[in-house]
Amino acid sequence: MTTPARHIRIESGALTLDYRASAEQAQSVADELAQGFPEFRVTVDDELRDDLPPLPCARLWA
Repeated sequence: MTTPARHIRIESGALTLDYRASAEQAQSVADELAQGFPEFRVTVDDELRDDLPPLPCARLWA
């Protein structure tokens, strides 16, 4: 079974990063950043595009 992919956007000031990740990985990153870095805005949604790169070091978030 393939894990569904999600779009994760991480924003802080002028910095905006967009990645593709599994649903579990995206939510783990969002949860960790919310706890440790409240100045970051993290959204997870289904707005996937073909040009989105994979989340760096994604296996650390599984």
